[in-house]
Amino acid sequence: MHEVQQYVIEALEKFKKTFIIKYEYENIGLIKKFRIDSRKNLEYDEEKWCRLFLKKSCFNYCSKLLLLRVFEDKGKITSKFNKKGIEIWNKLVKNIKDRYDKLYNIAIIDIKNDEEISFLKHIFAESDYDIYEIDKELADIIVCGLSNIDLKNITNENLKTIFRQLYPLDEREEAGFVEFYKKAPALEYILSL
Repeated sequence: MHEVQQYVIEALEKFKKTFIIKYEYENIGLIKKFRIDSRKNLEYDEEKWCRLFLKKSCFNYCSKLLLLRVFEDKGKITSKFNKKGIEIWNKLVKNIKDRYDKLYNIAIIDIKNDEEISFLKHIFAESDYDIYEIDKELADIIVCGLSNIDLKNITNENLKTIFRQLYPLDEREEAGFVEFYKKAPALEYILSL
């Protein structure tokens, strides 16, 4: 299991770095509006507030992607981002086989509308942290890094270990990360395990 955890961490680290670089200056006006409207965490200057928002958004997406893959391999949801799901996608489409960003959007919509898995709806619920999108580049990182890994035997303890390595507790506490702004549903779920 340690080897699987390392592959997951490597894929999510690459995703995290790309996400932060890609979106560092995007939606700044909207994020500043969130700050002003919420009146929360005003002890942070505007720049730090925006950085914390971006980081929390990134970790919420990491959580969604990891949980999506785990729930697929455990048979809780229909496969889309694992090896089986990618194979079906490639048979289904002709001209957009490499557009895994579209597949991600379909996966999230499917989860939100599946009455049999209503327990997952709050985890994948939309929040302010969803102002960024999983574009082709980010989706490719996840498909290349996670689609061929079997996650059906991953435990809650393994999930916690992965997130401890991605974002150590001392860093989270130093930034007041959990209490920052609003809850990020998928991240909140993983941190509560």
